[in-house]
Amino acid sequence: MLYTVIFEGDNDPSATVVDGALNALNLAQYEARSKGCEVTIATENGWCMSLDELEELVHQ
Repeated sequence: MLYTVIFEGDNDPSATVVDGALNALNLAQYEARSKGCEVTIATENGWCMSLDELEELVHQ
C-alpha cells in the first residue's frame, strides 16, 4: 500500500509518497524530529492518520 507522508512545516510544506507502512513510519519519524513539524499520513484508499496512529498500526 502507498502512503503519503505530509510535512506541514511553516516555511516548506511538502509531501512524499512511499511504499509500505514501515517506510512511511520511518520517514515520518525522521521528518518530525529533524524539522519539528506536524506530520500527517494519508493512505491510497483515503484514510488519514497522525504519526501516533501510524506507530500504533505498525506495532500491531
